[in-house]
Amino acid sequence: MSEKQRDELKYKEQRNNPGGALNNAWSQAHTGSPGRGCLLNSVSLAIVVVLLLIVRACTN
Repeated sequence: MSEKQRDELKYKEQRNNPGGALNNAWSQAHTGSPGRGCLLNSVSLAIVVVLLLIVRACTN
């Protein structure tokens, strides 16, 4: 399966399941693998920042 076909299937699944985009961003943020687009990188970075803020708030 080519990379283009894989991306098309991923986008089709995300349209059918809006939570799929969040799961994809979460897994990329957790594993540290770079995303394909700027939006995914931004969401991954935002998830990491929010988690750090939650940890800091809970430790104080």
